[in-house]
Amino acid sequence: MTDETLEKPTIEDAGAPEEPQGPLHVLIVDDDDVDREKLSRLLRRCPWDIEVEEATSRCEALELIRDPDSRFDMVFLDFGLSDGDGRDLLPPIREELDPDCPIIAVTGHGSAQIAADSIKLGMTEFLTKRMLSTEKVAASIQEGMAWRHDRRAVRRAEAELTHRSLHDPLTDLPNRTLFFDRLSQACARARRSGDSFAVLMVDLDRFKEINDSLGHAAGDVVLQTVGRRLRAHLREVDTVARLGGDEFAILLDNIATVDAAMAMGDKINQLIEQPVLHDNRVLYVGASIGIALCPQLGFTPSALLSSADNAMYEAKAGIAKTCLARSREPEEADALDRKGLLDDLADAIEARAITWHWQPKIDLRSGVVTGFEALVRWQPGGCGNVSPEQLIRVVEQSPLIEPFTVLCLDTVLGQFASVQDDWPGTSISINVSVRMLERPSFVENVLSAIECHAVPPERVVLELTETALIAHPAQARRVVERLHRQGVRLSIDDFGAGFTSFGYLREFTIDEIKIDRSFVSRCTESTFDQSLINSLVVLCESLGVDLVAEGVEDDAVRALLVSLGCPSGQGYGISRPQSFENLCAWMRKWNERPHPAAAITAPALRQTAR
Repeated sequence: MTDETLEKPTIEDAGAPEEPQGPLHVLIVDDDDVDREKLSRLLRRCPWDIEVEEATSRCEALELIRDPDSRFDMVFLDFGLSDGDGRDLLPPIREELDPDCPIIAVTGHGSAQIAADSIKLGMTEFLTKRMLSTEKVAASIQEGMAWRHDRRAVRRAEAELTHRSLHDPLTDLPNRTLFFDRLSQACARARRSGDSFAVLMVDLDRFKEINDSLGHAAGDVVLQTVGRRLRAHLREVDTVARLGGDEFAILLDNIATVDAAMAMGDKINQLIEQPVLHDNRVLYVGASIGIALCPQLGFTPSALLSSADNAMYEAKAGIAKTCLARSREPEEADALDRKGLLDDLADAIEARAITWHWQPKIDLRSGVVTGFEALVRWQPGGCGNVSPEQLIRVVEQSPLIEPFTVLCLDTVLGQFASVQDDWPGTSISINVSVRMLERPSFVENVLSAIECHAVPPERVVLELTETALIAHPAQARRVVERLHRQGVRLSIDDFGAGFTSFGYLREFTIDEIKIDRSFVSRCTESTFDQSLINSLVVLCESLGVDLVAEGVEDDAVRALLVSLGCPSGQGYGISRPQSFENLCAWMRKWNERPHPAAAITAPALRQTAR
């Protein structure tokens, strides 16, 4: 076969998936006129449409490489140029021309070592001038095209893997990792320049009902539709991310005022509330949105996210569906962030270094102790004072919620098991976070702990706030019914604080209602609060539900509650929460003291209130 009769290589021969589209643009860099002419002639004999451009020096080659109108698919490069080493051109070719451009070394003097060093430098092929032929040049082009194809395939695969690692697979929105990175950049810019922005946490309402009743396919359609709407209606400079489940986060740039942030929150709510069509069904979801502003709430990404998350839960528990995060003391937020509260808490859970204090609950008439409520206490080393409310907020917003709950059940039920025979007729109440209702393992964890410690399930009371019933009615109902079938009792804590309709009591199998302390604390001065308590007494008696008053602070409040018919209560006027180790001594003293029935009559107190 002669040079002139070479057949055009097939796709398989070339090692590339397809033939070049249009002519191949080749740059020859060589300061020898004869060598350039020979190589140019050999290139034109190859079975491709090749356009050749020549550079006689390193300087001339740099001009061509940096010319924005230049495009070269391949470079044939001589080392020994009149104005320097041709190998110095490799970085600009890779960085300014094309990172995947094949570079073929063509030198007058070659050795195996020089060839190996050239390949290490990033050249795709090494040719010596005295051995040049059309076949060798064509083979070099084939190798270069295959090399470029493979490099680009690897680059595409890397880009795809990077994209997958930073984006949610269902909605193709940025995931938590990418969102936090962009939030960190926004905080850094704001700290330097004072630019303002808003962080929004968005949680879908009624999503779980759709997912559970119609299946995951319907839930996926809802999530994808919401994601598309948010991305389509926000600016390119804004970031919309899916953090997981039905939770989204939004970073809004250049939002300076509260009014602007709230207006955007309302707009997003209206966007999400638009119906979603799936499988000939019209689905409706809403959203609860929490907003945190920078720099008003500082420049710490985790603190801004936490503030927005807290505001979102306020929105979920209340009437307004968009809530603005309230300012916190910066020292407190920064201290918690700096000292790694979550890391300390994870260590404390593993070491079982968290304790629960017990607050007795009594029959208000007889003074007999009828049960206890377990309240968490933890003092992290070197972390300052962490209140129970603050601790619960941190736990609820972290992956520690489940191991924390498991530890609580195991510790409290284990302690109660050690005294349950000595204190017959008593029960133990454990508070349950609304976030645990979403965990498939929650009911099993509760029943497993009860069985492990051999505590009769009817002596275990799980307390849910009424806001949990509002936020997740379908999920809460399923959890309540499953536990109730096993004998576990359920209590609504802080009843009245969330303005729940009494109609909810018909929908849930509830064993106990605890009147919020805000009504009890004012009852001696407010006829309204007295009427509300009396109405609850009548309602609970008709439903067969126990009624407990929280916040019984003194004998006057206790006496009025008795006169109104409230059977049970707890509060500082009876006992402050105390460690389990001190509880036995308190019980002995309490049972030894006389407990006369309250002597103050309701009419007298009502007259005083007027």
